[in-house]
Amino acid sequence: MPKRPPTARPRPKPAPPPAAKGDRLTHRELRNTPGCAWERLANEEPLTLVADGEVKALVIPITDGNADRALESYQRGRALMAMQDMQSGARRKGTSSMSLAEINAIVRSVRKARR
Repeated sequence: MPKRPPTARPRPKPAPPPAAKGDRLTHRELRNTPGCAWERLANEEPLTLVADGEVKALVIPITDGNADRALESYQRGRALMAMQDMQSGARRKGTSSMSLAEINAIVRSVRKARR
C-alpha cells in the first residue's frame, strides 16, 4: 500500500502568557491535572479559566463554604459594574448634567406618547 501524504492540521492557538503566577488555567490543565487547581484554590488564589485563548470564567475559592453568599456577592458586583457603565455612558453623552426638571419633562413626554 502506498503511503498517504500527511494532511496539514491546523495548529491550536497557544495560550496567552499568564498575567501573574498561577493566575490562568486552561481547560486542558484543569482536565489533565485537576489537583493543581485544587492546590491553587486551597491557597486562596482565584483562577482565570481560559479556553481557546479567551477568558471564559473566574474560579474563586470559597473559604467559609457558603456558596450562596459568594454568589450573592458576585451578583452585587455585577450590578455595581452595570451601574458604573451607565454612569460613564451618561457622562459621555452629556446627560449626567441634566437637571431634575429636564429629566421629569422627558419622562412626561414619553408617558404622554405611550397613551
